[in-house]
Amino acid sequence: MTYSDLEYDIFSRQFILQNFDQKNIHKLHDAKITIVGLGGIGCPLSQYLVSSGLKHLTLFDGDRIEKTNLGRQILYSLDDIDKYKSICAKNRLLKTNPYCKITAYSENLTEKNINVLLDADIIIDTSDDWQLSKLINAFCVKNSLQYIFSSAINNNIQICLFKNQINHTCLNCVFPNDQDVELARCDTVGISSICAGIAGLITAQKTINTILKINNENNILSLINSENLSISNIKIKNNADCALNNS
Repeated sequence: MTYSDLEYDIFSRQFILQNFDQKNIHKLHDAKITIVGLGGIGCPLSQYLVSSGLKHLTLFDGDRIEKTNLGRQILYSLDDIDKYKSICAKNRLLKTNPYCKITAYSENLTEKNINVLLDADIIIDTSDDWQLSKLINAFCVKNSLQYIFSSAINNNIQICLFKNQINHTCLNCVFPNDQDVELARCDTVGISSICAGIAGLITAQKTINTILKINNENNILSLINSENLSISNIKIKNNADCALNNS
């Protein structure tokens, strides 16, 4: 399969870059991405994936749009208040590329519907829900699925790709706590809109790097402070005590 003439016009400035030969353009075209969470990170993430030529997206979010979302969730407007995020996001993304294949679920991801993730090449978790992140992580480990965890709070960002192949290293290796005990949340300690945007952009770049094999992002925990613009990339390893080692 190839892009239409319209799509080649839309992405022409990107496709002349050295990394975008015909082989990589086909990889981009065929990649299937699932995004769980269409908030402050998921909005710019999905926008820039579509703007970069990604065509096959599955979106999961059971929330409706609130006024407090508009400061950082860039796919929505005042006209969208009380509408489902996933549906509004899909409609907005299709205005960038009407040939995208976008499936939108206006429900939360749970144990009952999680098998939908099996169709994805990469699952990206921007859910801001620790128990859901743990559920997705365990499922991806069990099924050897590539999983990107992306979170932001205040001015701080954490992003990591787990390929979940030989000798797994996973989210549980890095953060083994099972209980969502007094974790900081955006609605209590706040979040910079720019911080959420940067998190979405870096997550999008890591996704493209992984699809095109531009850079090895596997098991690299990126810690970013959006205020002082510091970035630390930490190589993480399997935790021998990880509860998922024998999964």
